[in-house]
Amino acid sequence: MVKCAKSAPKVLVWLLHGTRWILYPSYFTFNALISLFVVTFQEEDKLLRIFLRKLILGPVYAGLFTLFLPFLIFFLPLRCFLVVLRNKTPYVLSVRHTALTDRETQYQNELIDSNDYKFGAGTANLCIMSEFLSRMNHLTDVDERSQKMGERIVVSQLFNDEWNKKVLKRKVVSQNSPGILSPADSGVVNKVNNNVHRILKKWTVEGDITTKFNRLDFIMVQEAWSSYHNKMLIDELHKVFPYVVHDVSVHGFGVNRFCLSSGLLIASRHPIIEIDFKPFKNFILHGKLLSKGLLGVKVLLGSDTSERRKVGYLFNTHFQSYQGTECVIAQQMDESIVSARQFMEQTRHDNEQVMFSIMSGDFNCDNLSPCDQGTANHELFNVYEDIARIRPGMDKPWTIGTEMRQRYMLEPAVSTPEGLKAALDDPVLRQRYVVDGDIELQSKEVLAAGLPKVDAQGNLICRQEGGRRRIDYITLHKDYPVNVEGYHFVTQLASLTDHIPVAIEFTCP
Repeated sequence: MVKCAKSAPKVLVWLLHGTRWILYPSYFTFNALISLFVVTFQEEDKLLRIFLRKLILGPVYAGLFTLFLPFLIFFLPLRCFLVVLRNKTPYVLSVRHTALTDRETQYQNELIDSNDYKFGAGTANLCIMSEFLSRMNHLTDVDERSQKMGERIVVSQLFNDEWNKKVLKRKVVSQNSPGILSPADSGVVNKVNNNVHRILKKWTVEGDITTKFNRLDFIMVQEAWSSYHNKMLIDELHKVFPYVVHDVSVHGFGVNRFCLSSGLLIASRHPIIEIDFKPFKNFILHGKLLSKGLLGVKVLLGSDTSERRKVGYLFNTHFQSYQGTECVIAQQMDESIVSARQFMEQTRHDNEQVMFSIMSGDFNCDNLSPCDQGTANHELFNVYEDIARIRPGMDKPWTIGTEMRQRYMLEPAVSTPEGLKAALDDPVLRQRYVVDGDIELQSKEVLAAGLPKVDAQGNLICRQEGGRRRIDYITLHKDYPVNVEGYHFVTQLASLTDHIPVAIEFTCP
C-alpha cells in the first residue's frame, strides 16, 4: 500500500468546513452586493439593466448581509484562529479512487515499469474566485465556469484515442504473452528504446494549437482561490485524477491579512507522497492579500515494489501581477529556486530515481516584452529549461501568447474551442484576442484593458510580437532531462478563463 503525503488533521479540516459553511450566508450576500457594482466589458452597453439591478437587488442583499452580520462577527475570528492552527500543514490532500482510476493505475504502473510510458502535464489559470473578483477580470458565473472547466478537462481525458488504443494493445499483448520477456527479447527491446531516445533528442519540438488536452498525468492550476467554488472543479477532476492537493495557504497578518489563499492546486493520476508549500516573502499591492508561493509535490511513478523506485517532482506557482516598476517577480523567482531545491534535497532518498522535475504556472512575465527582460534573463531559466524559447528575448516561431484580451475574449467567434483555435492559428487575427509581447510597463490598464494595434482604417497590423505575450510556463529541470514529444496551446477552456492553458508530452529516457 502506497503511503500518501500527510494532510491536515481531519478534526481541524472538519472544523474549518463547519465555520466555512456557517459563514457562507454572509459571504454570499456580501459577494452578491458588491457584484452589483462591478461592470464587465460585456455589460457596458446594458447600463439600464445594471441600474435596475442595483435599484431592486441592492437593498435586498444589503438587508440580508446585515441580518447575517452577527454570525460574521463571531465566527470569522474563530476561522482565523483555525487557519493559523493549520499552517503546519497548509493544504488539503484529497484522495478519491474509482473503479476507472484503479484500472488505469494498473496499466500506468505496468507501462512505467517497462519504460513504455508517455507522461502528460498541463498548467491552467482558471480564475475561480468570488463573483465580484471574477467580474473584475470580466468573467461571470463562477460556479458554472468551475463545473464546466472540470467537465471539459475530464471529457478530454476519458475520450483520448491514443491512450485507449495503447491500453487495448496492452491487454492483447498480456493475453497472448503471459510470460516475461526472455533475456534476448529484453536486449532487443532495450536496443530499440535506446535508438528511439537518441532519435528523439535530435528532433525539434514543433508546438501546436489544439482544441483538446492531451492525456494528462498532472494538471497544475492557478487562481483556484475560492473554497466554495473549487468544490465543483475538484469533484469533476476526481473522476480521472485520484489525488488532488488544494486549499493551499499560509494565513497570517504578515502573509495575506487572513484573506485569500495561494489559489494553487495540483491534480495527479499518481500517488502524491510528499507536499510542501512556501509562501513568498516579497509581494506588493494586492499581493499583500494573497498567500502566493510555491507548491511542491513529490509523486510516485510506477509500482512501489522495486528496489530503486521512480519518483518525480512538480512545482506550481503564480508570480506577482501588475508589478509596475518593481522587481517583485525576479525576487519571487529567487525564492522559488531555493524552495524547490530544499524540498528535493529534504525528500529525496538513496533508493529513488528522480525521473523529472517540473516548474510551471502563471509567471506573469513573457520572454519578449521590454519590461520583462530582467526576468527573461533570470537564473531560474538556467536551472529549468523553457523549451518554447530560443534565448532570452526570443521565442521559437511557433509560440503564441497565453494572456487573453479581456475586452474581446467572450466574443462569439472565440467562444468555442474550435473558434478560438481558428483565431489563434491566424497571426493577424490572433492579435485581437491575445496581448502583444511588447509591454513597456506592467499595469492593469495596459494588460487588462489594452487594445490591439490598428492602422488608420481600423485594420489589425501584423507585427512579429503581436499576440505573443506568453506568461503560462511549463519548464523542465536540466539535471533530469526528458524527451519532449509535444507542446500544446490548448483552447478547450474557451470563454471560461482569460488564459490559454499549456500542456506537454514527454518520455523519460
